[in-house]
Amino acid sequence: MSPFRVLSLIAFLSCLLARAPAAQCPLPDNLDGGACCALASEVLPPLPVFAQPALDICWRDCNVDQVRGVNAKFSPLTTPGNCGERLVRLQLFDPISGALTWSGSLRLTYSRTWLEAGPPPAAGRQVWRYLANGDLKPTAAAGPVPCPVPSCATAFNAVRFTGYIDYAQRCNVFPAVFEEAWMLSHVCDAIDHAPGFPRAGAFHPDRSYTFVGPAAGFVPGPLGPTEGTPGSPFEALRRRRFPLPGSTGPVLCEFEERTQHQLLPNAQFCFCGASPTPQFFLGNLAAFGSCGTAVTTPGGPHLPGFLSMNIGTWTIPGVYPGVEGLRWNAGNYDDTDACSGVVRNAVYYGVTTLGGDPATQIVAGGFGLPLPPTFIDQGTSIRVGGTPLMNVPYRTDFVLNLNE
Repeated sequence: MSPFRVLSLIAFLSCLLARAPAAQCPLPDNLDGGACCALASEVLPPLPVFAQPALDICWRDCNVDQVRGVNAKFSPLTTPGNCGERLVRLQLFDPISGALTWSGSLRLTYSRTWLEAGPPPAAGRQVWRYLANGDLKPTAAAGPVPCPVPSCATAFNAVRFTGYIDYAQRCNVFPAVFEEAWMLSHVCDAIDHAPGFPRAGAFHPDRSYTFVGPAAGFVPGPLGPTEGTPGSPFEALRRRRFPLPGSTGPVLCEFEERTQHQLLPNAQFCFCGASPTPQFFLGNLAAFGSCGTAVTTPGGPHLPGFLSMNIGTWTIPGVYPGVEGLRWNAGNYDDTDACSGVVRNAVYYGVTTLGGDPATQIVAGGFGLPLPPTFIDQGTSIRVGGTPLMNVPYRTDFVLNLNE
């Protein structure tokens, strides 16, 4: 971390400590520091309703084909429970006519929390990251096929999207005020219509689709910084225990397992079409937990390894999320569960953010250490019972939090 980022973070923490009684930050999530395989009870704030201008991006041959404005509204559908799992409803509207263009329900899986410095009036924020997936359905007002509406929507009357939402609470404001950043992507056939799963087929082999917000200051583009630098001591892996198949009951949380990783670069290329534009990064991921859990890259059979797609960059300092790069990611690994002894091949989906305001850990006692600027978050895509699932909405039982 640069000396400037360290000094900014020190100033931020000093200010936050002085304001702690009114700020309600930090709020630990109660998921760190427990014994291996032990159960935990998460502590998370209620999700706010929010609406903001966003962008609708069509990609073709790994380049920007079209960008349109949309207005997004997120409405929580469920209250806290089920180990950080929530349902929200997303509606997208034409910014000129006000017509509804897309709508659907998203399943959010809690990933992690941290503190960020920020210039006045924000002073500081606590960020809660959720991984997102679900079906969205277009209306007649959404536009034509193949852009901005993918051709698969006609075949299935729904399009599966994956991504994330960051909910950032201002620490110097009471009652709570939140800001949000988010992204949802539906990627080309090789990934989101993969063979062997529901909705397999040939629909848009050279096209991908992204919604991203806030629109302010976001510059879409296929090129940007990538993952793949050495790992750091700030990683964690966390399990979510589902009831046995055929039985009922809540999803249970386990404490985080401290993890270290390596993400070795393999190639940059266009995974979605015939183009020299290297929008995608491919790497080999290996992560090893303190309790014996392991994640390794076998090179298949569903995806060749850790794969990420550049989306663009927010460019306005002081406006959340600050100057921050954004990448959609997915992966195919062999994971070994130290608690159950089960070894399986699994598909993961998630997000990478690069940069933003200086960040620090939140631990059970309060503040932790400064965090490296690249955040990689992924969760498994499974059927209930644990077998891998692609192309359609899914549940998540393993969550990876990595920093570089």
